[in-house]
Amino acid sequence: MSMEPLRGVRVLEFGSAITAPMCCMLLSEMGAEVIKIEPPGRGDDSRSWGVKKNGESPYFAHYNKNKKSLALNLKAHEGLEIALKLAEKSDVVVENFRPGVMHRLGLGYEVVKQLNPRVVYCSISGFGQTGPYRDLGGYDAIIQGMCGLMSVTGEPDGEPMRVGVPITDVVTALYAAYSILLALLWRERTGEGQFIDISLYEAGVSLMGQWISIYSATGHLPTRFGNKYPLLAPYEPIKTKDGYVILGIGNDELWRKFCKIINREDLAYNSKYRTNQDRIKPENREELINTLSEIMSRRTTDEWIEILWRNGIPAGPINTIDKILKDPHLNERMFFVKMSHPIMGELTTLNPVPKFEKFTGGVRSNAPLLGEHSVEILKTLGYSYDEIENFIAKGVISTTVKK
Repeated sequence: MSMEPLRGVRVLEFGSAITAPMCCMLLSEMGAEVIKIEPPGRGDDSRSWGVKKNGESPYFAHYNKNKKSLALNLKAHEGLEIALKLAEKSDVVVENFRPGVMHRLGLGYEVVKQLNPRVVYCSISGFGQTGPYRDLGGYDAIIQGMCGLMSVTGEPDGEPMRVGVPITDVVTALYAAYSILLALLWRERTGEGQFIDISLYEAGVSLMGQWISIYSATGHLPTRFGNKYPLLAPYEPIKTKDGYVILGIGNDELWRKFCKIINREDLAYNSKYRTNQDRIKPENREELINTLSEIMSRRTTDEWIEILWRNGIPAGPINTIDKILKDPHLNERMFFVKMSHPIMGELTTLNPVPKFEKFTGGVRSNAPLLGEHSVEILKTLGYSYDEIENFIAKGVISTTVKK
């Protein structure tokens, strides 16, 4: 294996749920050492989320692979001392508490900066460190509503609809990882660490950027459009004999080619459908989709996919997870990887999305058990066996392995 680009970078994670854990997972995939601080006894909230296997959460396992777990009571004086020693020796600190929590714990940026001027300190919160909403709790569902996503998601005559994955958490984690890499590059050039303030709210609103531009220029307020994309047609699921095919007809040339393939060239030259601007008119679109549904209901999804792909028409099926795991394309590109968890057994997770020419990254270890590395980490800080035993007895740390 080639040298991972972040090998030698230590990340100290005070993270729970998705944003900070996913951000640090992305860094860990490229070689960073991630030490995850968790409260003794319960750990990261997401350890209790989702369908369990043998009492453990596969949900947690996905976002926390490659990490070391230190179960540490930050409210104890000794716990704070340990955390500060780690922060002093870390390149990056990531936290996703509400603004002010790290400061009250004695772990705020100004304190850590005094010990470690080169630290990159990333604070992730619902609404950021400033502004009238700073003290509000921000969860993905709330942010999806406030940022406008739910105003454009769902059927036109239905209720606002949340996206089926925690999309604002995920995009915030991507922004955070990207920002940390930029700050590390800045530090390499200048020697200076810095503070990074990232909010779910702004990350969510960034997903609405094109609509904001359109509204500011035209006054057009977007609404819910169901599975249709208001700027292109046909660009939506079309019913087949046994399911659906999603069409992505992105321009008029593709439209004419598609009409020829389905033996309906007359549609391409119908004045109501000739151009995309004609096709997206609501009255024309509804009539067109009804016509296409009648045509495509004569064959199965697999039959249509074979025909459309063979002829270069952008289209796809609606896959469920079981089908995705069997996808020959993803498997040939080695996107899936097996982990052998000590309690859950084998489970599938993902390799990094980017595939680099000069280096690789990926899964080096399972998600840790709560406190699995507590003793190991304290030993690296110079604590003696007796001191560690005393910390365990006092509840400063906990561990799941023998000392």
